[in-house]
Amino acid sequence: MAVGNIFKMFQPKDKVFFVLFEQVADTLVNMSKTFHEGIQEFDQNDETFLQKMSDFEHQNDESTHKIYVELGQNFITPFDREDISLLASGLDDIADYIYASTKYIYLYKSPETAAYAEFSLLIYKACLEIQIAIKNLNGFKNTAAVKEACIKINSIENIADDVLSQALVKLFETGDAINIIKVKSVFEYLEIVTDKAEDVANTMENIIIKYS
Repeated sequence: MAVGNIFKMFQPKDKVFFVLFEQVADTLVNMSKTFHEGIQEFDQNDETFLQKMSDFEHQNDESTHKIYVELGQNFITPFDREDISLLASGLDDIADYIYASTKYIYLYKSPETAAYAEFSLLIYKACLEIQIAIKNLNGFKNTAAVKEACIKINSIENIADDVLSQALVKLFETGDAINIIKVKSVFEYLEIVTDKAEDVANTMENIIIKYS
């Protein structure tokens, strides 16, 4: 048996979940940062940006799958199995909807708007707070920091609601029916990302309440 496998046998089994959750959070930060930068330099004729988002989404899927595999193999978990599943699913949804937003921007050949950049910045900020929360959730070493990050995520979601409302008003004023349908759809996908981030924050807050 390889030395690495022997070492793994004696590692606390519940620790692997935090390692995987941190991997997912790191991927979301990198994905959202690249998304924000790509929106600002968007070129509908260059699909490199779309491919990058697809790669991040697949990377996140792999980490999420590993979490479910570990959940099926390990009896000892750091918190309720249902909460682990809920947190993994919520994080995966964020990546899925970031990718979906990018895909529909390309499919609809939707012209870049200032609101896209506003949304992408909010999404990036939300992912940064998720990263902070998950790192401090590890071993419940700093529950106050987790709560603070969750509060910030909720605030970001509220701001995103306002951005959506204002963007829709400006969009409808254009009177371009076809473009309205396309852009409105993208706006809704972008706003869903922040909704999913809030769902993740709520899940982490519930975990803290149970174990604090």
